[in-house]
Amino acid sequence: MGRISSTIVALLLLAVLPAQAQTKITVSYGPGYPWIPAFVAKDQGIFAQHGLDVTLQFIAVGSNQPAALIAGTSQVAGLSPPIVLFADEGGADIAIVAGANGQSKQGTTGGVLARPEAKIATAADFKGKKVGVPGLQSAYHIAFMKWLQDRGIAPSDVTYVEVPINQMNDSLRSGATDAVVAAAPFFGQILAAKTGVKVGDFLADLADPFTVYSAWAMSRGYMTTHPEVAPAFRASIREAMTWIEHNMEAAQRSQITYLKLPEAIALNTRIVDLTAEVTPAQMQWWIDAVQSLGLIKNKIPLRDVLAD
Repeated sequence: MGRISSTIVALLLLAVLPAQAQTKITVSYGPGYPWIPAFVAKDQGIFAQHGLDVTLQFIAVGSNQPAALIAGTSQVAGLSPPIVLFADEGGADIAIVAGANGQSKQGTTGGVLARPEAKIATAADFKGKKVGVPGLQSAYHIAFMKWLQDRGIAPSDVTYVEVPINQMNDSLRSGATDAVVAAAPFFGQILAAKTGVKVGDFLADLADPFTVYSAWAMSRGYMTTHPEVAPAFRASIREAMTWIEHNMEAAQRSQITYLKLPEAIALNTRIVDLTAEVTPAQMQWWIDAVQSLGLIKNKIPLRDVLAD
């Protein structure tokens, strides 16, 4: 009986050890479907399987994500490549550890939408107009300016207004903006409401052949003291993306919990172009874009913004 009891105790200890060995981290994310793999990894126990005890934290404004990393209130943050560039130029030492989503020549879930009354049909028609963007110098704002620039239109000829992405439909309806640069699921919501019409698929136009728009980053200081976290997080995101391929509706539903979306909008969201990888060429595209637009003064080496 004593030997059986000892065996039971040993088995119980073995069962407890993995939980004790898990690293507690906070993962912050913003609005939009690119962060769904993290929701799935949390709900399906994928993070736990890779030794991570994750708390998910919503931060509405992407430009606030680097501050959370620097302060240590989050250890992994979902943001855009330009935010990493601006933060590092400002002295922050953060780097991208995994991709989230991007844009190929197909599968667009966003773009620029204009009020029908604004009579905007080409890039030249944006001159003198007010365009709502989800954040000044956000990835979509920068990409839209690059699209204009590539077509010979000075980005400065357009007035940009910061509009929360969930308020863009109202912004168009009220006439506060002539056009908006919107992403899923709100892009589809605006089209369905016929508040705006699609003018240009600038995201697909810029894809070369694939442009990363959302990624996960960490501070290099934390990566140095916790070298196990970045590989475990990246592996979790990859596994979650595979799970999503076979459980699309369940993945869409996760937005109801973590993004507070109505069920109808959540289930209407097209989840496309997810990627756990960010290549040097994809990151160099952003470095070249912000430099060509005069948004950064110093040359930023790839090794400073892209983790190994």
